Amino acid sequence: MCNQFQLPSLADTKKYLVSDLHLPLEEPSFDFPENCSVFPKGIAPVLLYQDNRLELVPKTWGYPSPFDHKKVVFNARIERFFEKKRSMWDSSFAKSRCIIIANQFFESGRKTYTATNKHQYHERFTFHNPDEPLTLIAGIYQNDYFSMATTKPNSVMAPVHDRMPLIIAPSELRQWLFQDFSSLVDRKQISLTSAKVPNRK
Repeated sequence: MCNQFQLPSLADTKKYLVSDLHLPLEEPSFDFPENCSVFPKGIAPVLLYQDNRLELVPKTWGYPSPFDHKKVVFNARIERFFEKKRSMWDSSFAKSRCIIIANQFFESGRKTYTATNKHQYHERFTFHNPDEPLTLIAGIYQNDYFSMATTKPNSVMAPVHDRMPLIIAPSELRQWLFQDFSSLVDRKQISLTSAKVPNRK
């Protein structure tokens, strides 16, 4: 499951959303973390529409776990929304959706290796949308928390992991935020570029 993504700078974020996509984005009113990696329990700005405004709002990555207060649930399987059995995500998928904006995101592979300190590590890969300057990822939120929506992997992700973040094309942004998103579950045709992170020594 994805447990790391990299934030772009505020300047790059505004250029992409306002200049390139012509979105009516409100000016952020908080200190924007720039070019840093975000991990579960970390704070990141997410794009959402509330109070008739499209804005970036800082929220913590991961819903509090209903089973262990020390843990958070930071990936949400989108298929759960369409199942008969209720889930903790239902209300958020129905009416509280957001967009996570990233330079790239990271995923651990299936292979492990041993570093010179004799610790074992999983191989790591970075991914991004090669057709856009930034990568848009579907998210959901509740109060001060957000989670990343995941779906079945496409051909680029499948050799690395059996799940992938639900990547959104700019033309699908409105559909994810406001409309029926059932057609977005299948991401087989989404563009994605992968690169292996150099091994630790």
